[in-house]
Amino acid sequence: MRFEIKNIGAIVQADIDVDGITIIAGENNVGKSTVGKALYAFLHNMNSWKRFYDDICSTRIEHFLYQNSSPLEDWCMKTSGAKRRRTSRSDQLQKKYSRDENFLVAIEDYQINEGDLSTDEAKENVERFLKNYCIDYISLYSIDHSLRQSQIMIKSWIEKVLKDIRLLELDELEIQMQQLKQSFREIFNSQYRRIGSSESQLTFIDDNGRKVQFNVSDEKEELDQPVRVSNHIFFIESPKIYDLLSDTRYGYMQKEYLRYLMSPNIFKKNNQEPKFERQEYVVEQIDNNKNSKEITDRLERVMGGHAEFLQKIGLEFKDKNISEPIHSVNVSTGLKSMALLEYALRIGAIEEGDILILDEPEINLHPEWQVEYARTLVNLQKEFHLKIIITTHSPYFMRAIECFADINDTMEKLNVYRVNKSEGRTLVENVSYSEFGMTDLYDALSAPLEELESLLDEKYGMEE
Repeated sequence: MRFEIKNIGAIVQADIDVDGITIIAGENNVGKSTVGKALYAFLHNMNSWKRFYDDICSTRIEHFLYQNSSPLEDWCMKTSGAKRRRTSRSDQLQKKYSRDENFLVAIEDYQINEGDLSTDEAKENVERFLKNYCIDYISLYSIDHSLRQSQIMIKSWIEKVLKDIRLLELDELEIQMQQLKQSFREIFNSQYRRIGSSESQLTFIDDNGRKVQFNVSDEKEELDQPVRVSNHIFFIESPKIYDLLSDTRYGYMQKEYLRYLMSPNIFKKNNQEPKFERQEYVVEQIDNNKNSKEITDRLERVMGGHAEFLQKIGLEFKDKNISEPIHSVNVSTGLKSMALLEYALRIGAIEEGDILILDEPEINLHPEWQVEYARTLVNLQKEFHLKIIITTHSPYFMRAIECFADINDTMEKLNVYRVNKSEGRTLVENVSYSEFGMTDLYDALSAPLEELESLLDEKYGMEE
């Protein structure tokens, strides 16, 4: 998998390979997080796009029928002498037709075949559905549809609706493009285009080599073909989402709630009602895997306990050396980092083949736990084929990942990128295969400590 971004956020240009573990390293405020956020904005919910698209189409058709049924309703009320409108019945009827896949196909054919030789057949198909809808609607008021006045009304209504139904937006490419724009606006708070640029672009190449390009400029917005992916994508912004997990309202759906929380800017959304992805099929969870249990068991040993949800209390940490569980707000931030990962694995919130983005996960970890966290990520990637993107400014954490990748023979799946700001331009360079590039990166990230040591040597150093 590979993606290329141009003029998004602070990034001028970046070509990023995602095949195993990808490290985005650099100093503070150079745009490291932009890379992960851009990929998240592009792929978020795309694994369930088919259901999402079907729901949008059904909703739009239902709304269309609702808007255009007013003349029918008025005529039925007048003709039947009814004292009360059949609102609930008509709502059910509109839902029924809006969820009929054959009706959706008929509308799509009618819209696509305009001016084509098959237009007459497509038109007849749509007319048949509209006529049946009219008959069903009229029958709600016990009116005989075979009457002459009924036939006149049905014909008149269909003629009007046929003109408007061509304008009903059901094009998958257009709908997906609008969803991508909305996703980028939400993730970047409407500032996803690099300031001063005339065009922003994201190109995504999936594991099968299929390329999709998304362009946004002052003149146009364009998605050249629909995105087709099956991977979930998650973004762990901060270990403090561990505290949000303690909300007892969502204790019965911890897996779905944690997946909702693993997204950028989650702390700005915590007043919103979460929208969970519908579960229509069961995916084998990695917590059923023996190797996953080995990983979670090792994390438990390192932490000295594990997280557990209690329905009336929330998320607690059970320390094996303390009799009373520790409330989530009293757990150290470093421990939350480790416990959150262990808990996500144990409840199956992260599954085989998922994409996991971690924004500076080492910040709150002691060096010993940084090493253990790095070991866990490398093992997870190897055993469960995760695609992991890590932003970091720690040379020690980066070195730990590199060492464990070497030990586990997965160096070919490790890509390291350096983000550097020069003359106001943020550039991203792959330094994985460059001995000097990696050395320069380590030197740059270690420079502040070396400067401190130099100052101390200057004050306390031995005279020659």
